[in-house]
Parts: sequence; structure tokens; C-alpha cells
Amino acid sequence: MSEVQGTVEFSVELHKFHNVDLFQRGYYQIRVGLKIPSRIPHRLFVTIAGQTGDSSLCSACVHENNVYSRIFQILYRNEEIVLNESMNFRVHLLLDGERVEDALSEADFQLKLDLHFTDSEQQLRDVPVIPMISSRTLCLHFHPRRGLHHHVPVMFDYFHLSVVSVTVHASLVALHQPLISFARPGKGSWLGKGNLETGPDQSSMSLENLVFGAGYCKPTSSEGSFYVPSENCMLHAYKWHKDLCLLLLNAHRGLQMYYTLIMKEIPDLPQLKLEELSVEDTLSQLCTELQVFPSTVSVHTYNFQGH
Repeated sequence: MSEVQGTVEFSVELHKFHNVDLFQRGYYQIRVGLKIPSRIPHRLFVTIAGQTGDSSLCSACVHENNVYSRIFQILYRNEEIVLNESMNFRVHLLLDGERVEDALSEADFQLKLDLHFTDSEQQLRDVPVIPMISSRTLCLHFHPRRGLHHHVPVMFDYFHLSVVSVTVHASLVALHQPLISFARPGKGSWLGKGNLETGPDQSSMSLENLVFGAGYCKPTSSEGSFYVPSENCMLHAYKWHKDLCLLLLNAHRGLQMYYTLIMKEIPDLPQLKLEELSVEDTLSQLCTELQVFPSTVSVHTYNFQGH
């Protein structure tokens, strides 16, 4: 199986925390993490939007790929705290090159929100050990063409009755040849659970077969640049390239359509004019550009440029 590196970005914003009926006065914090199935080799990078300096109790921070909100104090019933904290989760995934769209649609992305509490100011000196008192998990039904766009109130359990409003956006942003190493489930692990291996990727060994199909035979050194793949191999390469481009173009269109919808629904937002992108015309242009490349190496290289 040959593999493609896909990149999906999740933008998450915590808006307001509303204390419905918390029984204890004290200091609270929300921690946010993105869960990706261990069966999919992946790398996760987490950043906080707009953060340039060191973190403190009064600002959000990243700890072990989780985002910790700022610490906030709750004193009264029905108290509302404005958080307005934005964070980005950038996920690189190693996907089956023959079923990229299906693999992304089947990925079980989950957003975990934990509520932590302490009534001790002394415990604030060691924020990671502040105990968790409630947790909620959102299942994110991501589709690579449509993306994901939701605004939801997340309510914690009855004994810590409170609500945080959350906005989640997600979009496919890149598809290309694997450029980074990925941890993989250990071969001897029970039911795929166990130590992760970070050995050399095997995807590069059959990359040409992914592009040109199973019937492709790698030329010998004596054939050099005079080797010409069969017509079937070239047709396979053109179709595979077209499918990847179409998926990325549809992802772009899905994001653009949602942005346009939001501009109409909320006219008070800054009205930015986006450049029109015709999926059909752009796809036709990309396919035409590929077919003018004369050699196998050029076609193989072009398939992984600019996508």
C-alpha cells in the first residue's frame, strides 16, 4: 500500500463560560485536546492564535498537545465569563493513496473538553496538577469536501452544571508526498495497541506504483531517461492526479461557500471580497499542464507539487 500525506486544520474557539449552578467557589480552567485514532499514523501540532510571548495564569497555553485556557474565578451563581480563546490543531495524517477521501471521511476525530477546578490559590503554582472534575467529548464528523463548521454549547455534568460555548471549523488544506516521519503501531502489539515505531516509512518504496498503477515497472539504470511508461500507466497517473486536485478544489470551494454564507448571515462582520474560483476551469487547467510533461520523472514530480 502506498501512502499520501494529508493535512487537516481544526480551528477551535472557546467563547463564553456560563456558571449555571456550580456548587463551589474557586478557580476553574478548561482544557481542550484533539484525539486522532492510533490506527492512523499521524503528527499533531497545536498553537494558540495570536500568542507571541510566554504564557501565564491570565492567558492560554499549550501543554503536551493540549490547550489550557486561562484560569478564571467563579464566585456567584449564573456568573458568565468571556473567554474568547482561539486555538489551532494541525494534523498530518498518512493515508491510503488509493482511497484518500474515504480514509479522511472515516477518521474518528474527537474534541475533548475537560473542566478543572481548585479552591486553593497555592495549587495554582502547579497548574498541570489541578484536578479534573468533569469531561465531555465531541465526535467531529469531518468530510474532506464540505469541511466541518459547528457552534455548540457544551454542558458539563449535573454536579458541575455549567456551559461553555464552542466554535469548531475544520478543512482539508494539503495533499502531497509524505514529507515527515510518522509513528506507526508496533507490529507485535496486541490488537494494534502498544509501543509506536518510528522507523523508516515504506511509502516511498512504491510511490511510482501509486502514481502509475500496479502495472508500472521501474526502469533499469541502462534505460535511463529513454524509458516510456505504457499508455495505461500514463492514464492512471492522469486520473490519480485529477482525483487529488478535484478533492482539494472541492475542499476550497466548501470553505469559500461557508464563508460567503456567514457574511450574509452576519452583515456586521467585515465584508471581504473573495476571488472567485471555478473548480471545473481550474481542474481542466491543472490536467492540461500535467499532460505537457514529457517524462516519467516529470509527471511523478508534478503530481506532488503545489497541492
